[in-house]
Amino acid sequence: MSSMMTGSAAGEGLAVQFDRHRAYLATVAYRMLGSHADAEDAVQEAWLRLARTDVSDVEDLRAWLTRVVSRISLDQLRARSRRPEDPLEALPDVEAPAPGPASRAETAERVSYALMIVLDQLEPDERLAYVLHDVFGLPFREVAGVVDRTPAAARKLASRARERLRGGGRTSRGDATRRQQRAVVDAFLEAAGAGNLEALIGVLHPEVEFRIDEGPSGIRIVRGAPQVANGATRFRQGATRYAFEVVDLGDQLGVLSSQNGEPSSLLLITSEGDRIVAMEARLLR
Repeated sequence: MSSMMTGSAAGEGLAVQFDRHRAYLATVAYRMLGSHADAEDAVQEAWLRLARTDVSDVEDLRAWLTRVVSRISLDQLRARSRRPEDPLEALPDVEAPAPGPASRAETAERVSYALMIVLDQLEPDERLAYVLHDVFGLPFREVAGVVDRTPAAARKLASRARERLRGGGRTSRGDATRRQQRAVVDAFLEAAGAGNLEALIGVLHPEVEFRIDEGPSGIRIVRGAPQVANGATRFRQGATRYAFEVVDLGDQLGVLSSQNGEPSSLLLITSEGDRIVAMEARLLR
């Protein structure tokens, strides 16, 4: 009876400690998984592992839980991904300064919205190394333990992710292409804001496809320049309620829509030459 009460009390104390870190762990998992539901599953699995593990010798429970949640998230990402990895030896090793609290907060905000889309294009190990080191400030020796690599290899993973997020390795021709992409996006926004259907059709490829995330209703697909142009007039209707910002998403540009300073949707734009060939609208709430 006495031992059962002691065990119950210990379990209750562990639950209180876990709840103290729950919000932080959910943030870590979300930054890596890009899904609140998946992040919550990862946090719940971390609690189950904690409950059946003797952590009496653990000095830093938050660090221990961070590693557990990171490992669970990495397993989920690897299960999603089937892309082959490039040899680490062939990657540039660009060292980044250790992020301070302010820079980590800024990076976390960017990852929360637009760059989450780019993170989806990274290999699981790249994504985890970047998020843990650049966003949350974990040293590479700890990141290495999560991804089962050496600290040097973990540094290379984060370096590769960093370069991809920055659109690294662009040539002068690549810079010219980005300027052309920006000109197309600006022309689209100007025409949409003015409600100029003729100009909109002119900047859209005749067979353009527009995929729209409608939340619980699923994905709606609109095809053809006239049809997409008609739908784009909602930019004009929402111009007084929303702020629009063009954001760099690695190999493409996007338009981030915000209301009262809170990002609400992201419009991904793919262009070829001087025409938009595809768009995809994603909800961020």
